[in-house]
Amino acid sequence: MMPALDASRSSLAVKNVSVRYPQRSTQRVSEVPAVSDVSFSVAAGEFVAIVGPSGCGKSTLLKAIAGLVPLTSGSIAFGSGLETRVGFVFQTDALLPWSTASGNIELALRLAGASAATARNRARALLAHVGLQNAAGLFPGQLSGGMRKRVAIARALAYDPAVFLMDESFSALDAQTRIHVGNFFLSLLAESQQTVVFVTHDIEEAVVLADRVLVMSHGPGRIECEIVVPLPRPRDYHASRFVAGFDDLQRRVWTALPATREMEQ
Repeated sequence: MMPALDASRSSLAVKNVSVRYPQRSTQRVSEVPAVSDVSFSVAAGEFVAIVGPSGCGKSTLLKAIAGLVPLTSGSIAFGSGLETRVGFVFQTDALLPWSTASGNIELALRLAGASAATARNRARALLAHVGLQNAAGLFPGQLSGGMRKRVAIARALAYDPAVFLMDESFSALDAQTRIHVGNFFLSLLAESQQTVVFVTHDIEEAVVLADRVLVMSHGPGRIECEIVVPLPRPRDYHASRFVAGFDDLQRRVWTALPATREMEQ
């Protein structure tokens, strides 16, 4: 059973959200449902992971929270009850190849209204925060995959977000880099107590990172169940997979996925 929504005590409250996309044919315009009547809340400082079968609307839901796609119905409220800033980290780093690491972050700050001097100083401080103070003048093509991902995270932090949204953010990395970046991100969260909504196909990753895992149905996606992850923090992106209770949590998420249940029938 999903907990009751309480926007006044939550960093984020999603209530009865549905999203339909227009589909045009030669004869008429129809609507294709992507997300249907989704409700959940995220407490301040909580990490919630969302898993589900391909095409269930996970990424659409995340974009709706970010305000990148319009809602067909329902509401999304942040802790203040008002629209607020979110940080969004995509599957690809989405850095501008013609701009330096610092320049990519400065652009985000300038778009948010900062002066050139403020943006430059803030960008340098953020790069130092993610351990890339010596890479400020390098272009994305001169950076490793893990370094580019850290620049993307720093750019999202530049907005001073109330909620951090992440869409398959580590999936493009090789296994070793993924562990390093995952541990870097966990240490960053331990320091900042950032609120996170994280979409992933990787069940192990969801359990390693999250305080709760939400499982979505086939599209149009609904929240089928939630699984609380009581593993102790701080966590290690790799070593936590061998902690007592991890296998049981992973199994619970796996069996809750609709595709798994259908295969076992």
